[in-house]
Amino acid sequence: MLDYKGIEALYTVQELQSFEAASKKLHITQSAVSQRIKNLESFYGEPALIRTLPYKPTPLGERLIGHFKQLQLLEDTLQQDLNPVEVRPRISIAINRDSLETWFQDFLDQKHIFENILLEIIADDQELTLDYFKKGIVSACLSTSSKELPGSKAVFLGHMDYFLVCSPGFAKKHFSNHPIQKSLLSAPAIKFDSNDKMHERYLEKFFGINGAELSFNVVPSVRGFKKYSMQGYGYGLIPRIDIECELKNNLLIHLEKDKLWSVPLYWHLWDIDSTYYRKINLEIIHYVKTMLSF
Repeated sequence: MLDYKGIEALYTVQELQSFEAASKKLHITQSAVSQRIKNLESFYGEPALIRTLPYKPTPLGERLIGHFKQLQLLEDTLQQDLNPVEVRPRISIAINRDSLETWFQDFLDQKHIFENILLEIIADDQELTLDYFKKGIVSACLSTSSKELPGSKAVFLGHMDYFLVCSPGFAKKHFSNHPIQKSLLSAPAIKFDSNDKMHERYLEKFFGINGAELSFNVVPSVRGFKKYSMQGYGYGLIPRIDIECELKNNLLIHLEKDKLWSVPLYWHLWDIDSTYYRKINLEIIHYVKTMLSF
């Protein structure tokens, strides 16, 4: 029999990043929280939590927390079946910001499946979101990885296509008098944040340009990124589904229309018997498949 009180203490400390906050939530003392985790570690003979801020679970802790999150989903399903009016189960997902501010916004407008559910969204780079799922922080995620974790499924959704674009005025100023490779190096580019390596990879793949030589504006907002491009401050890679109208109206133009950057996306979910959890995931999967390219 698993020590669920110990696993709950471990999960709560990791979630709240505080032994004090965990003790208040669990209605026990801080020393009791610490002792429960120590008992867990003594049983397995190895650490479950790295005790330096920010608190992080070890590989053992990740497996225990992942199991605990699945158990919570099953308990929420049972509670909702028994008392659907009072119980609001929680769904947490990790998703990249481009998806969050494009198709996911449209999905929320058209669907009402979160009406009786508490939704938590964590936004991060699509190459990092699987870590949240692996550590049990979220119950589903969007990722570029096709690797299925034990007890989970990875469903291929399609490709998020990115075009290299800029404003007409920016193109005239920076790309009319020089070979494109030279212009790509000298013109100011735009990237989302320090984790965003897409632009560098794109130029390295198609033009053999070393990303370390580029000059970047950093704009950590999907809407701001597009607006910054439209106002002629830089050029960058923007999802096709976010700029169809801007391209049609010549507010943005292609720099290299035939050189498409295509990112495969997979939806990761636990393979558990939960009615509402399965329904939400199937709704998302079906909807995204109509939005992305294959």
